[in-house]
Amino acid sequence: MNQTNNFKKFEKKLLIGTLNLFSLIKRILLSFFKFFLKVGNQKITIMFIPHSEKKVFNFRLNVFLLITLLCIGFGTVGVIVYLTVDNYNTSVKYREVSIKTQLNEKKSKQFEEMLSEIQDMHKIFKNKLNNLLGRINSPTIKAMQEADANNAQGGPQNAVDLTEVTEFDTEKMEFNNLLRDYQYAIQALGELNKKTDDYNKILKDLPFGSPVNGFYTVTCGFGLRIHPITKVLDNHTGVDLAYQPGTPIVSTAPGIVEKVEWNPGGYGWYLKIYHKLGFSTLYAHLRSQPIVSPGEKVKKGQIIGYMGSTGASTGTHVHYEVRLGNSLKDPWDFINNY
Repeated sequence: MNQTNNFKKFEKKLLIGTLNLFSLIKRILLSFFKFFLKVGNQKITIMFIPHSEKKVFNFRLNVFLLITLLCIGFGTVGVIVYLTVDNYNTSVKYREVSIKTQLNEKKSKQFEEMLSEIQDMHKIFKNKLNNLLGRINSPTIKAMQEADANNAQGGPQNAVDLTEVTEFDTEKMEFNNLLRDYQYAIQALGELNKKTDDYNKILKDLPFGSPVNGFYTVTCGFGLRIHPITKVLDNHTGVDLAYQPGTPIVSTAPGIVEKVEWNPGGYGWYLKIYHKLGFSTLYAHLRSQPIVSPGEKVKKGQIIGYMGSTGASTGTHVHYEVRLGNSLKDPWDFINNY
């Protein structure tokens, strides 16, 4: 019972304290507003005094109106400053965009000039490509040409309304043609690579290169000359390559030794090798009997003898001949093109 009465007394004191607090806040707010109204209603005189003796202008304003005018003035100035800064930023961005536009126009012009140059070069390339395609007997390329010819014949599915073709469509068709030409070129280069491989295989079996394994000097070429011993005009059937005695002499191509003989009045010690495709080579004036025998297979670069001066010779050298069938060829064409 006493506890209940004590709780009720506490509630009453709390309520009274709360009401007193709100009353105090109310009085403070009323005092503030009265002070604000009192200050705001005060009159302020603004005078404009000219330097001349003209009439002085007086304006009487209360504080509320003055504050309002100041707020409007500062707000107007703020808006003007904001618009000025925004306009400046806009002008800077516009100038940057203008510079970028000029650069893009310059790059676009350069691109058009490069594209025009590429198209001019492609015309030359296409003429050479067509010439090459006409000379290459390739079933794959012929199939590609037939497929393109069938597509170019037209038909309802391939018909194009030229009235609706845009500049972009025209450029797209030109680049498609360019792409197709490069596809032909890729295929043609592939065919040429195959033929080059075959050609290189053939070259390995032909007498290209020098029969002297090392340094040499050409002392006499192929064709008419004054014979160094008889002193009469005759036809030199090969080339003479000179260096030190005992310099290794090698076969210029794989083949089979056809002849090994001694001819004291002419070639001295010499041998003849038969190669593929009807070629044969002859090596004369060797120091001694060749180190290979008739019927023996030799490889390209294999040593077959040594440089000497046997037979009708005035100095150490090797006399080298190249024949195709019974026809003599200038050996220097085979040595110099190796």
